[in-house]
This record gives sequence, structure tokens and C-alpha cells, in this order.
Amino acid sequence: MFFNILILDLFIGFSLSPFFKLERYRKFNKNPKINQMKNLFLSILALVTFTIVANAQETKKFTLSSVTVSSGKTALTSGLDTKVTFTNGSGIIFVQANADRAIVNFGKKIKNFQVVESFGVYKNVPWTGPQIVYQKGFLDLMAWNGVGFGKDPSLTCPGTKPEFFLSYEGLGITVLKNYRVGGSALWFRTDPMNWFVSVKRTFNLGDKSKIFSEITYNHTLDIPMFVIGYTLKI
Repeated sequence: MFFNILILDLFIGFSLSPFFKLERYRKFNKNPKINQMKNLFLSILALVTFTIVANAQETKKFTLSSVTVSSGKTALTSGLDTKVTFTNGSGIIFVQANADRAIVNFGKKIKNFQVVESFGVYKNVPWTGPQIVYQKGFLDLMAWNGVGFGKDPSLTCPGTKPEFFLSYEGLGITVLKNYRVGGSALWFRTDPMNWFVSVKRTFNLGDKSKIFSEITYNHTLDIPMFVIGYTLKI
């Protein structure tokens, strides 16, 4: 129980750090209207998240099923990244957050598919889109697409006109139980397509927890990226 509370404290502290460190962000963005808009979006996301948690605890409809904390960089994560998942039979809600983004995902598991709708903020830009994950045996596939509402390429100002935000297509093959080899392609706003190749190794620590490490080759930057993380199943 103590360890579970510690993990949740880490998630809350780091994912909500922008609320307590606004001065640091104002150094990079001195427009008060933009800051107010960003804080509004983040506040809405935080309110939704804590409403989910409160509802899960009071009605028992959704229960906390896993917490993941990672540090490093992959095709979709960077820095200190957190993921908290709630489930209710086939229903699933998971929250992802780091210093640049916060995302709430709502959806269902249908046989070998997981279909969710994502609502998030990346830097100062809100965005939304569907994510579909297929997993059966050694094979997993993922497609994640979204539209954003930004005014400028630097993502410093939110807007009202929808525009292409991202398209991510990935696949992975698990071998020898604890090794995963993956490949993916990413289109982000006006950037040219980038592709990635990764190898992931998982170390099981009993039935409910594991440590993982992953190395990913970033084609555009021509560099390797590394990440290490911990997952606890509740």
C-alpha cells in the first residue's frame, strides 16, 4: 500500500507541476492571454482526471488498474512521463502527462481491439483524435490520429480552426516473452514523415510489477533514444 501511494504521489506531483511553476513557463511565453488559455485547458483536464478518480473511489464503477512512470525518450514520450489507467470490464480510461502534454483517453476494449478517443493539450495547443490498438499473441498494432487547434508553428497560441496535428502508425512483435521489436512512422503537423525502430526489454518483478528499458532509433535526427520505466499493476 505504501508503494502504491508513493507512485501516485509521483504522478500527481510531476504531471501537475505546471500549475505550481507558472513563473518558469512565463519566461518562455510572456503573453498573459496565452498563459490564461493554457491554464484553462490544463485545469479542465485536471478537473476531468480528478472527477474520474473520485468517481472510481466512490461508486466503484472504475478501478485503478495500473501506473507507469518512465524517464527518457521514445517516439511518443519524453522526459519524465506518467500513465495512470482505470478499467471497468471492457471500459478503459487512461491519463498520460509530462512537462509538455497532458492527455485523457476514454474508450473500450472490444475483443483484441482497444479503441479510445484522446483529448489533450500539447504545449499551448488543444487537440483530439482516435487511437486504435490491436493486440493478439505476439503481434501488436497501433494507429493514432488527431486534429489540433493552433495558430502558429511554434505551438504558443491556441486557435479555433482545426488543422492536422498528428498521425502515428506502429507495429511490434514480441519474442522470447520479454523482448519487443517495433517499427513506426510519425507525421506531426507540417514536419516531414519520421520513422523509428525500437527494441524493448521487460524485466518482471513478481506478478504485479515490472521494469522496462527501450532503445529507439530516430531516423530524422539520426540518433538513438533511450527510456527506462516501471509499471505497477493494482
